[in-house]
Amino acid sequence: MTQTIAETFSLAGFTTLAVILAVLVGLNQVVMGPRRKTTGPNQHPVFGRWTRHMPNVMCYLRFPLGAWIICVFYFEALHHPVAAFSVHLSFALICLFDSLDGRFARKWDAITEDGKSLDPAADKWVVFCLALAALMFGEFRWWALVIVFAREIISMLQRLRLRRKGLDASARWLGKIKTGVQFSVLYIILLRSSVLPETIVFEPLAKLFPANFILWGIILLSFSTVISVFPYFQSFSYVNDYTKSQFKESERAWYIVMIPNLFTIGNYLCGVTAVYFAMPEVDVEYRPFVCLFWVLAAAACDAFDGPLARKLRSHSDFGACLDSSTDLSTFGLATAVIIFLRFSFIKGGSSYLGLVVALIYFTYVHLRLARFTVRLQNNPDKRKKQDFEGMPSPAGACAALLCFTFFDHIGLLSVAVVMVSLLMYSKLDFISHSNAVHHPLYRYFLIPLALAGFLMFIVLIFQQPFVTSHFARELEDYFRICSWLLVAPVFIYIVDGFRRTYFKDALL
Repeated sequence: MTQTIAETFSLAGFTTLAVILAVLVGLNQVVMGPRRKTTGPNQHPVFGRWTRHMPNVMCYLRFPLGAWIICVFYFEALHHPVAAFSVHLSFALICLFDSLDGRFARKWDAITEDGKSLDPAADKWVVFCLALAALMFGEFRWWALVIVFAREIISMLQRLRLRRKGLDASARWLGKIKTGVQFSVLYIILLRSSVLPETIVFEPLAKLFPANFILWGIILLSFSTVISVFPYFQSFSYVNDYTKSQFKESERAWYIVMIPNLFTIGNYLCGVTAVYFAMPEVDVEYRPFVCLFWVLAAAACDAFDGPLARKLRSHSDFGACLDSSTDLSTFGLATAVIIFLRFSFIKGGSSYLGLVVALIYFTYVHLRLARFTVRLQNNPDKRKKQDFEGMPSPAGACAALLCFTFFDHIGLLSVAVVMVSLLMYSKLDFISHSNAVHHPLYRYFLIPLALAGFLMFIVLIFQQPFVTSHFARELEDYFRICSWLLVAPVFIYIVDGFRRTYFKDALL
């Protein structure tokens, strides 16, 4: 065993890693240069009159570096340690140049219009090279490659359309996050490939990950890719500039500001995990209940991020944008994908009806979030929490997935999901969770009942691997009891929405 560990974490692997880190640190110091003087010409002491062109040069260099990576994997003559080391060095330089070009341009006043277009083009090329190599020589999925290519084509066409209209077509912050996720996931997949010899310590570490973890990473990549294209469309503008004036930007320390954002990120990761367990290639028992649990966990994270931000006075434009994009991703896109996959599983193949129902559901979630944003921006007192017009998307996602835990008839499921979709975009008055804690019915009955069902789900989900086949049937009954504990609050919540809208004087 000691010998295996020594082989895995060899001295050569650490040495090559140290060389790469030394190159990156040295280049960073040389390129960024010394502290810029407040007076005098805006010229770098090394690059001189080429200072203005250096950000574009760093973008151009990423093109041959990306091409070299795919060449090393493709040509057998390059399958030797030196070329393998050059792959890791090339990827490290790509990441360094991607980070440096913008920082350099801002520090030395070298921002150009060409650079604004060249930077995303270089990112697209690198992602193309990495994705193609990961598909041919790794575990990357063809459908993920289609998503990546389709996103880039759509964003390119939308950029051209925006430029013709004289609108801003620069890269969105969601696109920058997407690029980071794509680079990380694709690089890990390439590290796991057995085509090249191991030359760096990260390769044996990457091979320790189970194959299902890689599938989860591919789903994460796919979701970040899809969500990043929405801000290029006017109807999805709330994803990029969601209620920026709702609260004053917090001046507290960054780690305080990040606390509510961690819950928002947790919401997003729970949505990705729910889709992962809905995938037919993942072997899991009680699949509808497991998917429902992770969407419930996402809803719990969503319920805490806003109150935490208000309590800690840590509001930020980034957090608000992240929250809106996460809601669309988890309670819109992820839930719609689960609906389609569940319909396909019930039918025994790809279901066109499931695709239509999933698109209807996603459309109404989008319309609801867009309307919610407009109402919140028009609210004269933004510190006072308004009730919801239409069923909130977290409750709608949970209600839709609850249906799959009770019956598997295609017709009944279609009607139930469409009805939930219509409730989300209805004019019904639903109480917000911030106001619900002050209402006796919710505070002393519905909220405790929902929490009891969720806590039982937590226990059963994590107990599931240790339950013997003798108790498998009983465990499914326990899962159904949890679903009933959740159905009752959701049903009463819907009834109360009708009462608040049409029978305000009636008591409930």
